[in-house]
Amino acid sequence: MSTVQRSVSSRGARLVLEALTATLVAGVGAAVLAVLLTVSSTSPDCSASTPGGSIALGPAGTGQPVGATEYGGSGDPSSGSVGASGANLLAHPDSYAELGGQSFQTATAMGGLPYMTPLRISWAGHSAIAYKRDFGLGGGSVAGLPRVIDLWWQLAGALGIPYEHGLWSGAIRVGRPPDAGAGNLLAQSAQPVSQLSAPAPGAGDPVGCSPVDARGVALTPGSRAVLLPDGQAAAPTDAPVAVKGIIAAGNQIVGKPYLYGAAHGLALDQVAPAYDCSSSVEHLLYGGRLLAVDYGAPSGQLESFGVAGLGRWVTVYASGDHVFMYVAGLRWDTHNAAGAQDGSSGIGWHPLIRSSAGFVERHPVGL
Repeated sequence: MSTVQRSVSSRGARLVLEALTATLVAGVGAAVLAVLLTVSSTSPDCSASTPGGSIALGPAGTGQPVGATEYGGSGDPSSGSVGASGANLLAHPDSYAELGGQSFQTATAMGGLPYMTPLRISWAGHSAIAYKRDFGLGGGSVAGLPRVIDLWWQLAGALGIPYEHGLWSGAIRVGRPPDAGAGNLLAQSAQPVSQLSAPAPGAGDPVGCSPVDARGVALTPGSRAVLLPDGQAAAPTDAPVAVKGIIAAGNQIVGKPYLYGAAHGLALDQVAPAYDCSSSVEHLLYGGRLLAVDYGAPSGQLESFGVAGLGRWVTVYASGDHVFMYVAGLRWDTHNAAGAQDGSSGIGWHPLIRSSAGFVERHPVGL
């Protein structure tokens, strides 16, 4: 098991299949998943609020909003294609991993479900039955919800979740399916699969109604980002997709410890145990697809990033000693340089303006 807490959780030992075999099996698996997928076309009523609560799987047919991530696929080769249960996930694309620990016994974010526990998973009006075949470490909250589950990339794709090379995170709904439905999927019942369709999100359902965009980042009205109580940021609804991607990537690594030289040499689509100023800024810029995945440079080289001057959405301040930036009005920095009211003392989002003396102003083209 890897010791690095990735955007898709660390998980048990994996085997890597031959490329040709993986391609053939993936085609078969995708066809299997298509049979399981059901779609709800009813729009949710978003007029009411939803009370908070702990994560607990209710009785058959109910659902609970939780934080989720995706894993696997070409952009996340280190996850492999064999689950901790020993199952070939390419042959079983309807798979998920329960998070929370480095072993089956400790990965209990949903109560320690046995392997092959079926769950109905719903996202943006799409719904499917999936089975536990893996476990993983997990991480911080997602869209204000506890992160408890990893979705195998083929399952996520069939639900309409965009493939983000292991970077996607967002709110989904999970629940135990009706007994007859689970039996039908295991060829134990003659009931039609259509009877398993989950009800449309109800009033105040955060999965159907909450302001969360396709990248899983929380949204706030207008053109300015908002610092959330957990240290993450909500992206402005008016922001371009690239800006929302930057904020989503920043939320992945909020609170990571500072270590000079950390994360350099690591692909930008991965999450490191620690960062320094330039490696953290580069991770965010990659989130907006503004840098190549293998880019890695000290802060001084970012003095030539993009074009000169202030940006409308993003401005990078670089020097030979440090780099920080503003994204939709929030500052990304390694410490609370503007004082005690400047958010956390470490890597993350900071609400105040700091001195820019000695720094070069740069911004991405068009932003």
